[in-house]
Amino acid sequence: MKDTLLSMLVADDETLIRKKVRLMLGTAYCIEETDTASGALCAIDKGYDVVLLDIMFPDGSGIDVCQKIKERNKYCTVIISSSLESVEAWDQAFQAGADGYLEKRELLALDPRKIDIMIRNLVENNRLRQKTEEDGLRQKELLQVLSHDVRAPFQALLGTIDILRKKSIPESVIHDVELLHECARDQLDFINSLLELLRLESGASGLRRIPIDVNLPVNQALQGLRMLADAKDIIIETRLASDLPTVHGDVGRICQLTANLLANAIKFTPRGGRVVISTRTAPDKGAPGVELTIDDTGVGINPEDRQRIYNRFYRGKQRGTEGEKGAG
Repeated sequence: MKDTLLSMLVADDETLIRKKVRLMLGTAYCIEETDTASGALCAIDKGYDVVLLDIMFPDGSGIDVCQKIKERNKYCTVIISSSLESVEAWDQAFQAGADGYLEKRELLALDPRKIDIMIRNLVENNRLRQKTEEDGLRQKELLQVLSHDVRAPFQALLGTIDILRKKSIPESVIHDVELLHECARDQLDFINSLLELLRLESGASGLRRIPIDVNLPVNQALQGLRMLADAKDIIIETRLASDLPTVHGDVGRICQLTANLLANAIKFTPRGGRVVISTRTAPDKGAPGVELTIDDTGVGINPEDRQRIYNRFYRGKQRGTEGEKGAG
């Protein structure tokens, strides 16, 4: 942005100020001028990158003009200039939404390069804020699409398959129905994980910490994955300590974490293998704590992947024992 030509409106009833600003910044800015508050208001919709605005005009208040500019376009960079050496004037300017404040004696005395840097930094900050907020809106829209338009069909499909599983169906199609159920559930789990990631990044999801027995969410995760293990003749062995201390945690998140780890263990354990899940007391810095461990007889993690598996969306080269691939 350093060499970008920015558009600027200089709104000041002092001819000297307007000429000085044009002299200092004219080569780096496309400058237009007005000497009235009404003129500044008329120019609001022209989409200037920056407005250098006097605090007071014969026909109105620069503070009022600033408020109206920000109401129309909150990302327009507005810098109030004033002959007043007053904390009250400074406060009024920022209360109105101004991005910067310059006393006119400073404006006339400062090195043009410093003024240019200051203005461009303010403009860049507003552009970054605009991009961040627009990205947030797009993320919310994506959340809505995933929540309703993508997740709902898989939920309906799983419900229909569950009804089929409770009925008497030919032996020849039982395997196909179970495979269909597993695939639909995997897709729904992936969508739910993606939704949770988006919620975390948007700040829409927070931890709900309550006193819990960690074995509770661990058992919840186990119930949902036993069928997946049975399909590969994998034995799940539990060694859950009965004397765990009560800790503060989010039941849903612990269940989700355990389910993800268990699903990976089952995926990468050969048919007929074993997965062991255990809990034990493990004080943390003198406070009550619990350690959760999942061991399996699977293929393990390639040494070259170990330093990278926690990178976002990184997927190791190793595939599951049935050819499955992770989502990263």
